[in-house]
Amino acid sequence: MKHTHGEGALFLALLAALGACSDPIGRSVAPTASPDVATSPGIGPQSEERVALTKIARLVAIAMDNEPARQHLKRDLRAAPFREHKVELGPYLRSRDGKALLTRMAAIDGGDENAVFTTLSAVRSLELYMPVAAQRETWTGKADVLVVSQLEESSPIVGFNEAGGQVALDRKVAPDQPTLSIVPVETRFDEPMDLKKSKNARDQNGDAIGTLEPFQLTQSSLIACGETCGGGGSGGGTSLPPGIYLEFSRLMDMKEPWFRGDPEIEVHIQGPYMGAAPTYADDLSCSGEHVYDPRKYFDQNGSFWSGQVLLFSEAEVTAFVQKFSDGFHVMFWEDDNQPCTLKLDTNTLTEALQSTAVALGTVAIKVLPRANWVIVSAAFLGTLFTNAGSWLTTNDDFLGAAVDQAGTRYYYPENTHVIMDGQTFNGRATIVYHH
Repeated sequence: MKHTHGEGALFLALLAALGACSDPIGRSVAPTASPDVATSPGIGPQSEERVALTKIARLVAIAMDNEPARQHLKRDLRAAPFREHKVELGPYLRSRDGKALLTRMAAIDGGDENAVFTTLSAVRSLELYMPVAAQRETWTGKADVLVVSQLEESSPIVGFNEAGGQVALDRKVAPDQPTLSIVPVETRFDEPMDLKKSKNARDQNGDAIGTLEPFQLTQSSLIACGETCGGGGSGGGTSLPPGIYLEFSRLMDMKEPWFRGDPEIEVHIQGPYMGAAPTYADDLSCSGEHVYDPRKYFDQNGSFWSGQVLLFSEAEVTAFVQKFSDGFHVMFWEDDNQPCTLKLDTNTLTEALQSTAVALGTVAIKVLPRANWVIVSAAFLGTLFTNAGSWLTTNDDFLGAAVDQAGTRYYYPENTHVIMDGQTFNGRATIVYHH
């Protein structure tokens, strides 16, 4: 079955040299009060962690008011072996490369490197990078850089310019100026990309940071997977292990703001696992960027993805249908916590699923194991879920559940399912069974 679609630092300086600099290194840095900081929901006004993060962000911003500083950081970010060229801020500042930025931050703050680390220790692990691809792929180290920071995704963002002044930023729209982001770690820094199997793309011939992308085997040639590859995933050879596959997804809202960079999209099979509790759902399978089963690896970094990635193997399907007949949910998530481990609010999620079921008559699918294994709508509706917790303390975002479009008012001839977040249409997908 074939489906197509068509949418679319810095160098170390002697103290004398620092003193001669025209940039504002003599200023003592203390974050000024602002509505954004004072009203951070869930962490209280002017929490110690928020104040510390704000100070770190302002120090980095002022440090960027220097050409060598910007060029040094740009070089170090470009060398980071991750798609968006992220660095973990604490270890980076302790490294030989990060020593330059640390020295400059300390000079701005009064000259004590230990004071910088004391401030940093008050904050959870942080990552530093330029999250907007268009900026990362065109910025060559010029001036007018902004620095933005945020703790929880629900909390306000705080931004600074190179003069140390606080700037108002739109959560939904990235500014025109190149912007560095300092946010809690989402990246698996213990899993760098293999540089022998990757290529930096769209980096202005080495003058910009660029985006690190894996090579993808297409036909007989090895090429860098650029904008036309549709994301990481199985290439779709002539023989596929039998099971349920995702072949295409288009997400309208990935619930990842611009200053958080690429989304961490995962597809979870959630369904019953105890006969005595038929509506108590467990996570039965996970497909995404950080998975143990290579057949279930895919990496969706934009609104569109196409390829072939296993969601539920035939062995898993067979074992499931022998015990349960009402099917399971195929859920799309933006998972910012531990990969393939969801932290979710049962009541909120149940309300979303019930809303979809009321509007469309179903919010689950099942497989009919016969000559041609068929995926159809099903009656299952989870009301309790494992790993329940408050969404106020987690960054996992529910994007929607796959619903067979045949019984809906939506019609996309090249797709099989729509993705519904409650009664909100949030995308479409092609989910098929290969036997």
